Amino acid sequence: MDKTKTAAILVGGQSQRMGYDKKKLRIEGENILSQIVKQLSKDFDDIIVVGCNRQDIPTISGLSGVYPDVLELSASLVGIYSALLQSQSQFLYVTACDMPHYNSDYVKYMIRIINESTGISGCVTRYEEWIEPFNAFYSIELIPRIQKFLDSGRKSIYKCFEAENLHYVEESIARSYSPGWEMFSNLNTPRELKNHIRRSKNVKK
Repeated sequence: MDKTKTAAILVGGQSQRMGYDKKKLRIEGENILSQIVKQLSKDFDDIIVVGCNRQDIPTISGLSGVYPDVLELSASLVGIYSALLQSQSQFLYVTACDMPHYNSDYVKYMIRIINESTGISGCVTRYEEWIEPFNAFYSIELIPRIQKFLDSGRKSIYKCFEAENLHYVEESIARSYSPGWEMFSNLNTPRELKNHIRRSKNVKK
């Protein structure tokens, strides 16, 4: 089994603050999922969408598969768990459909950590006293432990992984790749989407 072949885009969630389904966002006429798949294809051979059925999204070139969440529970941990069950590699990269700021250099940095380490079950980034659960890698070895945690009625990613042997990238290192923390930012509101589109246009000028 390849070590870091698969990337998953999670599309679950209520999108309440955005006002409509975020996996249907369009930026400059292109579906945001299609844009993210293009970004991920730089570093991954197997790209999947998790949290919906195939008919819920448009046909996207380069996408390997579309899978619903395996549990009817609204929680990011369920999305990670569902994605791990479909992973074709030992470590799964996880992002979300509202995270448009992909940083290939930082992903390569995390892959290098994974390749040079032994016994770790993932690679995630610290943010103050918490962690960033997306733009992160998780091992398929976590599947039974996540299942047990979810079966107990709990769904906190932080609590689920606090006793696991994850490699934690310090915030200062992550900020050397993304000083403004853009690679972890989400598009949660129409205003954030509008600002992202405006910044994107300015970059292209």
